[in-house]
Amino acid sequence: MKVIGITGGIGSGKSLVADIMIKKHNAYLIETDKIAKKQMMPGGISYGPVVQYFGKEVLKEDGTIDRLKLAKSIFTDDENRLKLNSLTHPNVLIEVQKEIQEKRKAGDSPYCIIETALMIEAEYDFICDEVWYVYSPANIRRQRLKSSRGYSDEKIDDIFKSQSSEKDFFDRYSKVIYNDGDIPNIEEQIDNLLK
Repeated sequence: MKVIGITGGIGSGKSLVADIMIKKHNAYLIETDKIAKKQMMPGGISYGPVVQYFGKEVLKEDGTIDRLKLAKSIFTDDENRLKLNSLTHPNVLIEVQKEIQEKRKAGDSPYCIIETALMIEAEYDFICDEVWYVYSPANIRRQRLKSSRGYSDEKIDDIFKSQSSEKDFFDRYSKVIYNDGDIPNIEEQIDNLLK
């Protein structure tokens, strides 16, 4: 089973590429964002340390972490962002490695995909056989985020600033999928990368 990392900035089309891999190539998907969210729920491994560091101000009335409040404090403060990453990434990595081992044992999928925007920051790439960078120009990503998620320009700016730059991705990964929204073209690029 080949482990393929799929990364790129928010709105670049990582989920689209993952979806094609699942439907056309029987790939198994691991989404680091979903794992992190689950681990930050009450009782999850990251919940206690995050609440301890950021304080009860980041909690909703029901005791769950208010992701909007947390996001605000990490997008505007580099130190907070790095601290959150140090509290959550190692836990996510352990879970990802566990899932990869389980899928290897099951032997029912030729590919395991790790979808993450934070491939560089979290350094998950060492567990991948290869990493694909999904590239889409910033203006197109901005339009997608406005129409699909209703994000404001200010919020998009904050997220863009907190993620690796296009240059960082291009410097680190040579396997690039150019997402211009043309599905057959993306499918063809994937086929070529899998050859």
